[in-house]
Order: sequence, then C-alpha cells, then structure tokens
Amino acid sequence: MHIRLFLFLVLLLSFSFAQTQNVEVLAKNVSKNGDLVHAKGDVVLYSQKYLITADRADYNQKTGDLNLFGDITILEGIEYSAKSGKVSLNLNSDIGSFQPLFFFNNVSNIWLSCESATSNPQRYLTKKSIVSSCNVQNPDWKINFSSGKLNRKNNFLTVYNALFYAGDIPIFYLPYFSFSVDKTRRSGLLRPKFGLSSSDGLYYMQPIYFAPYLNWDLEFDPQIRTNRGDGINSTFRYADSPFSNLKVESGVFHEYDRYVKKNSLINSNHYGLELKYDRSQLFSKKFSKDDEDGLYVDFTYLNDIDYLNTKKSEIQSYNSLVTSTLNYYFKKDLDYYGIYAKYYIDTAKESNEDTLQELPTLQYHRFSNSIFLDNLLYSIDLKSKNYERNKGLNATQYEFNAPLTYYFSLLDDYLHFSISENIYMTYVDYSNDESLSTYGQYYRNYHKFSAYTELSKAYDDFFHTLYIDLDYVVPSKEKKTGYFADFIPVDTEEKSLTLNLAEFFYNSAGDKRVSHTLRQQYYFSNYRYKYGDLENNIKIYFSDKIDFSNTIFYSYEFSRFSKIQNSLNYTNDLFHASLLHTYENTPNTNTNFITLSFDSNYYRNYDIFTSLNYDIKNSFFKSWKIGFKKKKRCWDYSIVYSENTTPQLTSSSANSINKRGIYIMFNLYPLGSIDYTFTKESDIAKVGI
Repeated sequence: MHIRLFLFLVLLLSFSFAQTQNVEVLAKNVSKNGDLVHAKGDVVLYSQKYLITADRADYNQKTGDLNLFGDITILEGIEYSAKSGKVSLNLNSDIGSFQPLFFFNNVSNIWLSCESATSNPQRYLTKKSIVSSCNVQNPDWKINFSSGKLNRKNNFLTVYNALFYAGDIPIFYLPYFSFSVDKTRRSGLLRPKFGLSSSDGLYYMQPIYFAPYLNWDLEFDPQIRTNRGDGINSTFRYADSPFSNLKVESGVFHEYDRYVKKNSLINSNHYGLELKYDRSQLFSKKFSKDDEDGLYVDFTYLNDIDYLNTKKSEIQSYNSLVTSTLNYYFKKDLDYYGIYAKYYIDTAKESNEDTLQELPTLQYHRFSNSIFLDNLLYSIDLKSKNYERNKGLNATQYEFNAPLTYYFSLLDDYLHFSISENIYMTYVDYSNDESLSTYGQYYRNYHKFSAYTELSKAYDDFFHTLYIDLDYVVPSKEKKTGYFADFIPVDTEEKSLTLNLAEFFYNSAGDKRVSHTLRQQYYFSNYRYKYGDLENNIKIYFSDKIDFSNTIFYSYEFSRFSKIQNSLNYTNDLFHASLLHTYENTPNTNTNFITLSFDSNYYRNYDIFTSLNYDIKNSFFKSWKIGFKKKKRCWDYSIVYSENTTPQLTSSSANSINKRGIYIMFNLYPLGSIDYTFTKESDIAKVGI
C-alpha cells in the first residue's frame, strides 16, 4: 500500500489523468468514453472521503458508480481501511457491495473478514464473517458469525449466531452479541463482575453506564451477594471546566437478617456518600490573569466501614479513621488567603459525637517582602482554628506570627548572616465545658541569629556542593495565662542552637550519586534534655538502576533510635524490586514493619509481581499478594492471590477481619474483560492496625 501511495506522486507527473469536480483518477492507462472513465494499471482514485488503489477501475462521472477489480485497498479517513477483490460502490450514495471484504480499524486494531458484504451510509452488512484483534494468521481468539452489522456512525458491531474460539477450539456460542470496535465513550452495559466468597456466597455486579455528553457520565453498579445481601452504588463524573474534575459516589447495601444475626452486626444497612472535586482558576481569572486560586474537596460520609467493604469485590484494606478534607486558597501578588477544614469519622466507634473536628481553619499570609531596606524582610501569618464536637470541650484558637529578618554577607559572599525578630501570639476561647477555664493566652518573642554558607568544588572525578547553616535562637519574653487543652497546638521556642547540613555529590557526567542531610538541635534549658533528636538522611545512587536511602532519628533523651527507615530499590528493563523497613518508637507511635514489592517481565509476555506488608511488632502479615499477568497484543489475563487484614465491619465481636482469596481477570481487546473473585473471610482478634 505504501508503494502505491509513492507511485501516486510519481504518476501525478508522468501519467495521464482525468479529473472531475469531486473525484480524481490516476493510472498507467486512462481512457474516457462519454461519462465513463476506464483506468487500468496501478489505479489511484481519491475523493473527499476515500483514497482507493486497485488494478482496474470503471467510474461513471454522471451517476457516481464505481467498479473496482483486482487488489483493492480503500482508506476512509485515518481510522479505517479495507481490502477486497471486487467492489461496486456508488460514491454519491455510499451504497456498495464487496466480495470478499477485509475491514481494519487502525485505532482499536480490530479486524473483520467476510465472504461478502454490502454497505450504505449507516452500516456494513456482512455474511459468513470472522472478527478479532489478534494476528490475522492463526489468531489467538476469534469470533465466527453467520451475519453481522457494523454501524458506521457509532462503530458498534452486532453479530448473530456467534461462536467464540480460543485458537481453533470452540469455547461457547452466543445467538446475539454486540460490542464497540473503538474507544469512544458511550452508554451501555459494562463488563460484569463475578465472585465467590465463603461468607458472602456468590457475588455478581452488573455496571450500567450512561454517557450522554462529553463532559459528564453516570454509572450504576447494582450487586447481589447470595449469602449476605444486595445493594447499589452510583458514580457521577463531571468536568464543569477545563481546569476541574468532579466525582460523586454514593451507595447503600442491605444485609440479610440471617447475616446480621450471625455476625452480630450493629447496622443492617450500610450507606455513604463520597465527593471529590479539584479545580484551579475557580475565581482568580475573573479578577486578574496574575491571580491564582484552587479548590480541593475530598468528602466522605458513611454510617460504618462496611459501606466501603461492600463497594467492590476486590480484596482491599481501609483505615478505620475516615478523614474528609476541604482546602481553598487565593493568592494575589504577595497576599495569600486560605480556608481549610477536616472532618473525621472513627468507624471503630458507634458514635462520633466526641470526635474532635477542625471546622474551619482560616489563614492570611503575607509573603516575605522588603521594608525600608532591600535586605530587610518581613512576613505576616494569621490563623483562626475552630475545634468542634457535640460532646466535650470545644475551642477557637487565634494565632499571629510575624518575623522581621535582616540579611547581609561577608568575605565576598562566602559567609551569609541573618538576624530575625519573631513575635508569636495565640488566644484560645473555650466553650461547651464550664468546669475548665474559658480561655488561654500565650505570647512569646524570640531572636534568631543565623550564619550559613554555600560552597561547591570540582574534583577530577566528581563535583561536590555543601550547605551549612547554624541557627541560634534566644527567647526574649514569654507569657502564658489560662488553660491550654492537649489538642491545642502552641508554637513555643526555647533557647537552642541548631546545625543543618546538606551536601550533594555528582559524577563527571553531572549525575547525582550521593545526597546527605543532617540536623542536630541543642537546648540550653535546664528543665528538659539538652539534645533534640539527631536527624540524618542519606541517599546513595549506586547507578541509574540501584539506589539506597537511610533515615535515622536518634533520641538522646531515651537513648534509643526513635525512627529508622531503610529503602532499597532496583529497576531495569526487566524488573523492579523495592524493600522498605520502617521502625518508629515515640511516645505516640510504636510501629515496626517491612514492605516488599517485586515486579518482573523477564519472561516475554509475562508480568510476575508480588508485594507484602509485614507487621514485625505484632507478628502478622497486614497484607500480601502474589500473581502474574500474561499479556499479548490482543488479550491478557491475570491471576492474583492476596490476603488483607482490614477494619472489622461494625459489630460487637471481633475487631478486624482477614480476607484471603484469588482474583482472576480475562481481557480481550477491545471487547472488554470479565473478572472473578474467590475469597474467604475470618474474624481475628484485635491487632495494632
């Protein structure tokens, strides 16, 4: 076909041709008898819709009838191409016949071959056909059917008396089958999901999809679990602007009475609502092109954790504490305005009336700017935080922070200095509890002296950069009156000396090989331990494929490591492996776990993967999975075995459940996929999750 397109350009200069208003015919030999044009030998015909090559062609300029013979190729736009041996086509009406026909979609790679076909502007009608997206010779899968219709407008193929083959082996028969041959969003049934669980029984979900417009769609997911109950979930997606994305999910699941009694469930109905919205340029561009703003909403409301557990059949792990977030900011020149909110639902509780919420936090920030002198900078930060709950102490906190900093340098800019005066004030107004003080007030002022330098030097084989900073903080005045609850954060400062170091090593090619940061704080106070935690981070890039990182926090107060984290990663063209170990021992946190993941495509067309998360402290696997995926150009399938420990569905008995099972998915391009899940659940005693 490419040779003939090349000949088209050559023949344009060297061969005779006949031109009409809409069709141009070129060939080695072209003759005309009245309205009839005869072309023979390397025929190239093109119109506003088609580009056609053939061995011989007869074209009637008056009626638009075109008869093609020999090796025929028809290109329709950039998506569709067809080959045939004999074609009769009216270019005015788009009505034609083909014997035989091979049709190919260049976007989805699906092809259709039939003994004969007819066409009109709406559809192709085929007889004794085969369809597949695999190699034409010996396809891995194919569908044979007696007759079919290919809609030229929406690219839907409808087949009758279809027999599905895996290779040359017939698998199943369908009297009627319809699917899309491209990737255009359209309404219809999505692939169903099947599962089998020891506790839930047979699981079936049938998604129903509506896509009436390009900027929004709606999906309903009715489901049934034969031993447990039934429910429905819905998902609404909407883009109200080029800078935004909205997703709303809601659902309800009803438990059978026998399941409620067997598992001692508190709720027989699980319901919830989730909303995610992300948008930039919400109001800013209406005022000035230099302004900037953004809105982010991640809201979840549910009556218990089983709303999440019953949404899907896949084995997943959820945190028992559900957090909703709202953030909005507006920035204009040096001024920043923000409003934030956090709403918490602790699904381990029957009631969240005593759960503290942060609704809302207001912030104004003035970015650093010079005042009086170019090297004299100031900034201002104001915050209002509201802590609220139905039962328990509530509070509203107001904070003011205003540093004033003077910068200068010595020794030809090798040594830099800064001196800052810092003022911090906070006031707390309490409510909902008359047994405590109704207010808290705190004021402090401190001086900060900093000396820092940035150095770099080139050696024969590497390049080194170094940044060293020494901060000396001296408190000046401090006054604290009233009551401060344990959930009220206060920005206190003590007399201290802090060393910060950051260095980087690069090889001769400019690639980073080592990065290292260190931080150590020393306190002059007599009422606390002299040394703060030593923080040391190092990352070594052994090559473009291997890197290792180590983070250490050492507590002098408790004479132990408060945090150790090591990470080793290896990546090449064939596989990726990572190992992460995290140990943390602080007054508020005590964790020790290992995370391992491995993904390999060493064997052609196979992807082998595994991951695990092991809790060393409590001696149990929080989650792990192993599986493989075989993939080819026209199909793939996956088999995964996994286990997860998740928060227990709200009940009066156990505190968590262990889900283990097998997940299988078959995917045929572009028909879609079918997945099956087989799981077994068991209650386990409370663990540290």
